[in-house]
Amino acid sequence: MKFNVSGISESRVVLELPKFPSPVRPGGEVELRCHVDGSGEMRYEWFKNTKSLMTNEHIKVKSKKKLHIQNVSTKDNGVYSCLARNEAGSSPIKESYPLVVPENETATIKVVPQNVIVKRGEQASMHCVYENADSVEWYFKEIGPLADEDDERMAFENGTLVIRAAEHRDQGVYACHDLHNLSDASLEPSLPDQIAVVGQDQELQVSCLEPAGLPGPRVFWRDPRGHLISDAGPVRVQENTLLIAKARVSEDGGNYTCIAENLAGTSEIVVQVIVSTPSTLTSSPESLSVMEGDPATLMCSYTGMEAPVTHAQWVKDGEPLKETGGPSRHRVTDRHGNVTLHYRSTSLADKGSYACEIHTKGFPALRSKSATLNVKEKLKFSPPPVDKKLELNSTTKVYCKAQGATNPTVRWIKEHEGEKFPDHVQDINGTLHFNGVLETDRGRYICIASNAQGSINHTIQIEVVIAPKFTELPQNPTEAMEGYPVMLHCAAEGDPTPQIHWDKDSTLNNLDDPRLQVLANGSLYIKEAYLSDEGKYGCTAAGDGYRSDMDVENYDGSMMTKTVTITLGVAGAYMILVIGLMLYCRYRRRRRKQQYLQEQGEEKLENGDIHEEQTELKEMNPKQNGEQMN
Repeated sequence: MKFNVSGISESRVVLELPKFPSPVRPGGEVELRCHVDGSGEMRYEWFKNTKSLMTNEHIKVKSKKKLHIQNVSTKDNGVYSCLARNEAGSSPIKESYPLVVPENETATIKVVPQNVIVKRGEQASMHCVYENADSVEWYFKEIGPLADEDDERMAFENGTLVIRAAEHRDQGVYACHDLHNLSDASLEPSLPDQIAVVGQDQELQVSCLEPAGLPGPRVFWRDPRGHLISDAGPVRVQENTLLIAKARVSEDGGNYTCIAENLAGTSEIVVQVIVSTPSTLTSSPESLSVMEGDPATLMCSYTGMEAPVTHAQWVKDGEPLKETGGPSRHRVTDRHGNVTLHYRSTSLADKGSYACEIHTKGFPALRSKSATLNVKEKLKFSPPPVDKKLELNSTTKVYCKAQGATNPTVRWIKEHEGEKFPDHVQDINGTLHFNGVLETDRGRYICIASNAQGSINHTIQIEVVIAPKFTELPQNPTEAMEGYPVMLHCAAEGDPTPQIHWDKDSTLNNLDDPRLQVLANGSLYIKEAYLSDEGKYGCTAAGDGYRSDMDVENYDGSMMTKTVTITLGVAGAYMILVIGLMLYCRYRRRRRKQQYLQEQGEEKLENGDIHEEQTELKEMNPKQNGEQMN
C-alpha cells in the first residue's frame, strides 16, 4: 500500500539581490525570494501592503518563487509578502519583507509591525517605529487615521498602537504611515557621515545620489577648503561622482561635502577622505623558549598611520591567531606601532611559528619574519595519585604516572620505611602491586618522578579496610500478620564498622514512617504491620568505600489467615447443611412408612380378614399334662 503525505510550511520573504539591504538605491535592481517548504507542485502569489501584486515590465516573477523589480524607486517601498499553495492547502504568512529605497531626508522604517494573536478581551499591542518621521498614523482596513485615543484604542507618540480589549470586530489589517513635510515618499533614510580611505597615488570614486525633490535638486561638491569642485582636474566631479585621480597626501585629504539644492532648501552629506601611506616594519618577533605554565611575550614594531587606517594582527602557523581557552589566554596590544602578544600562562598548544601582520587600507598587508615559540613540557603527574582504601587480603594495584620533556623515572617509597617493601608488595615502573593486602600495609606512600628537569613527589594515604560481610540475614521471604509487630534482622561486620541502611522497593524514603524503626543492631522493627507494608526490603551494609546488599520479601500473613478462616467456615457450614438434610430425609421416610402401614391395617379389617393375635406359648411338665387328661 502506498501513502502520499502532503504538507506545506509557513512562508517568509527574503532579500536575494542585493545581498544586504544597505546597497538598495534608486535605479537599481531588487530580487525577493519566497521561502516555503512543501510537497508537490507549488503555486505562488505576491502581495504588497496586503494587496495582490500585478506584474508588468517593471515588476516580473522569475522561476515562480522570485520577484524581480527593475529600476526601483520610492514608489516600490512597502511590505512584501508571498503565499504558496499546493494540494495540502496554502502557506501561512510568517515573515514579510519591508523594502526601503532611500531618498533624501525621507523617513526610514526601523520596526515593522508584526501579526498579533490574542485572546478575546485581552490587550493587543502593535509597534511601528520610523526614523526622520514627523509623526506616525495608524489605519484599520484602509480607514483612518485612527484617533490618538478613544474608548477602544490608544496610539502613542512612539508609534505603538494599543487595543484595550480585543474583540472580533477588531480583526483585520492595520497599517502605520509616516508623515513628513519634505516628501510624499513613505520610506526614506538619512545618510550618515562617511569615511573613505584611498592609498597614496591611487584612484577614489565617491558617488552622491540625487535625492527626490520638487523642483529637481541640483547636486554639486565642495572640497575641504569650501571651493566648488569642477568637472576637470585631478580632483573633479562627473555625473555627481567625486573623482580623485591620484590621491596626494597633503593636497587631497580632508572633508568633502555633497550638496543637493533646490528652491525648498539644501541637504548635504560629508565624506572624510583619508589618503593612506604604506606602513613599514621596523622589527620582527624573536624566537622564545619557555616552560609550560610560564608567561611568554612576543613583540614587533612598525611605522604607519593610526587606526582605523592601519591595524596589526598576529599569525600562528600561517593562520590568524584565534582565541582558545577564553579571552584571558592571550592579549594583543598596539601602542603607537609597538605590537605585543602576551600569554599569561602558556600551554603545549601555544607552541608554533608566529608572525605579526600590518594591514593598511589601500596597500597589501606586511608580514614580519617568523619567530618560534617553544613550550617545554613541564614535569608533572598525569594524573596525580590519590588516597586509596585497600580491602584486606585483596590483590590490587596503586598507579603513579608522570610525563615531562623527557620520559621520567617513577618510583614509590613508604614513609619512614624507604624503598624496601615486604615480599607481597612490588614496585614495577611506578605501579605498586599488592598480592594479598595486610594490615601492616596501611600508611603514607610517596611517589617520586625524576628526569633531567628535576624531580617531583606526591604523597598519598593508604588505608586497609575489611569489606562489610553479613553475619545475620533476615528470613526470606518473611510473613507477617496484619496488626502484629514484625522484626527483620540484618547484621554485618567490617572495618570500619559498617552502617546498616534499609530501603523498601529500592527507595529509602519509603521507610519514612514512625511505625518503622532501625534498631542499633541493624534490625528493622515494624511496630504494627499494615497491608501497605508488603514489598521488597533491602538491607545495605555500607563501609568506608564498600557496600553489600541483600533483599528480602515481606508478605503480610493476614490475608492468608482470613482466607483459611473463610474457607473452613464455608466447609463447616456445608457439612452441617448436609447432615441436617440427611436427618430430615430419614425422618420423612420413617413417617411415611408408618403412615403406609397404618393405612394397610385398616383396609384389612373392613374386608373380614382374620385378625391375628399374638399368643404366648408356655412349656408344661408331662405330669401336669397327664392329670389334666384324666
